[in-house]
Amino acid sequence: MSAKRIIVLACGLAVLVTGAIALLARTSSPKSPGLAEREHAMEALGACIARLRPHCQVLVVCNPFAKTAGYLDTKTQFERAALAGLRKGLGRRVPVTAVFPEIRAEYYTDRQSLLLPPECRTPLSFAIRPASVNQLAEAHPQCQVIVSLIGLPSGVEQLDIWSDKDPRCFALLLPDLRVLGPPKKAVGAFQAGKLLAAVDRDAASGDPLIVTRDNVEAVLQRQPQALGY
Repeated sequence: MSAKRIIVLACGLAVLVTGAIALLARTSSPKSPGLAEREHAMEALGACIARLRPHCQVLVVCNPFAKTAGYLDTKTQFERAALAGLRKGLGRRVPVTAVFPEIRAEYYTDRQSLLLPPECRTPLSFAIRPASVNQLAEAHPQCQVIVSLIGLPSGVEQLDIWSDKDPRCFALLLPDLRVLGPPKKAVGAFQAGKLLAAVDRDAASGDPLIVTRDNVEAVLQRQPQALGY
């Protein structure tokens, strides 16, 4: 083989390698401001969990429709961004288990029977079967913090994991706590320790807004939309 041909092949290989690296870089990082914001918010939530519940294993309740969606599907991309941010905030040593709750049968047979509050931010709260969240939690008893990317399930107050006797707690992305009732119910859930933390976007700064028992009442006064009110 001539030296000239070897040089041409080497250049071609270099181009292919460079292109592959660029492609991997694009697929491993957020592709849009929305994905970047989701990852940043979940990183902040993960850091909060790590501070409040150090070394605690985490169960993540994901969008069940993302389970069978394609790799490039928007739902899948947002779930990956959320999980990447959460893992970054928690740190490498904290185990994270992603699970997918079941969809209610009514979602397929009688969708109009699923009554959502106006402008609901977590419609999947009403589409998933609440008992399946309980079952997933029981199947992973080592996970003491349950992070939901899709809100609290409607009827969560009837679940065993919501009992004061159960040590597990929830952390939420972009919650709509109207599922619990009026704001005082949300405050009560934080004060009782069933809600550990929640994250939304601060309307003033644009940064992640972390809500805990320490500031929930102030947030409800200043930016009630952060909790869905």
